[in-house]
Amino acid sequence: RTQLVHGLMRAIPAAWIRGGTSKGIFFKKGHLPPCGVERDRLILAALGSPDPSGLQLNGVGGGISSTSKVVIISQSEREGYDVDYLFGQVEIKERLVNWDGSCGNLSAGVGLFALAEGFVQPKPGSTEVRVWQVNQGYGMKVHVPAGVDAPLEETNVELDLINLAGIPGREPPVYVEVLEPHVGKPLLPTGNAVDTLQLSDGRSVNATLVTAGNPTVFIPAAAAGLEGTELPNAMDYASLLPFIDELRDLAAPLLGIPLTDQPRVALVAQAQQYTSSAEELVTVEAMDLLARISTPGRIHHAFTGTGTIALACAAQVEGSVPYQCIPDAQRSQKIRIGHPGGVIEVRADVQRDVDGAWHASGAGFDRTARYLMRGEVFIPHAARAP
Repeated sequence: RTQLVHGLMRAIPAAWIRGGTSKGIFFKKGHLPPCGVERDRLILAALGSPDPSGLQLNGVGGGISSTSKVVIISQSEREGYDVDYLFGQVEIKERLVNWDGSCGNLSAGVGLFALAEGFVQPKPGSTEVRVWQVNQGYGMKVHVPAGVDAPLEETNVELDLINLAGIPGREPPVYVEVLEPHVGKPLLPTGNAVDTLQLSDGRSVNATLVTAGNPTVFIPAAAAGLEGTELPNAMDYASLLPFIDELRDLAAPLLGIPLTDQPRVALVAQAQQYTSSAEELVTVEAMDLLARISTPGRIHHAFTGTGTIALACAAQVEGSVPYQCIPDAQRSQKIRIGHPGGVIEVRADVQRDVDGAWHASGAGFDRTARYLMRGEVFIPHAARAP
């Protein structure tokens, strides 16, 4: 439960967990106030937001969107599910927690948290955690192998380990299975494989809009003046970010959503050799296409989990912008994405229904995850918080 310490600070039980290429603070729902201003205030204070410097020095946040995240877990009352997963993107310089989207990377961490905190009892070998994603309203199955780095009983099982591109070291793979990526909404909200977005400067940009995972806009990297091989720290954000923001503003009503930190914009290109952020050579043969994706204020250092789902679905839609980047001989339900950190593989099951509309019935990807800390996070007295 939430405790008062010396009458000035609150100590709230929490865990700090990396999932995929993100990390965030995890709470049990019962340890926080109900949904509303007070809950958001506590979360902002825990992460160190708002911080005009962008560093989040007065909290546990890491100063970039991938490390300024919150997850709230509760026992699910929905039939067929173990836990409810509520995600919040904590703005760094603003007094805002955005509850509109989801984080696919942290979904792997949800599986670990559910086991370590007693929501689900671990089983020998691998444990399936049935997760309801509250923000987007879809189901997931997170398959957690024995031997993950979490406060669980040790196992003598011989482990398969993988290296997740963008994360140093090797860990057991956690498979995240998304049961219905676009939750009854049309995969293509406009019904078109390609839409034309008209910019204020007179330029037009071909784009594929999809609702799977998180709402995402796919455009050719060349439309942004890029080859697709660039790393985030080499990009000209002074020109790129206004361009991306205008695309997001144009696409949001077509996707049927308000403009928040959604939608994201992904830049795709045909496979080319490049050097990753780990200074490793990535060959053409290792990937099916190149992709970079936006995250608030920058280009993601790897690729978002929900973005990989959106891309895997879009790439199977005939004529879409990602479809045009992949050679015919390499088309399949699995797609290998060359991103700044290396290559990630994701699967999607996409078909046309009897009316000719495209539909994704499932998707999935491997991630790794581990507990970084478990204890209490201290919240300053309200009068002392920014």
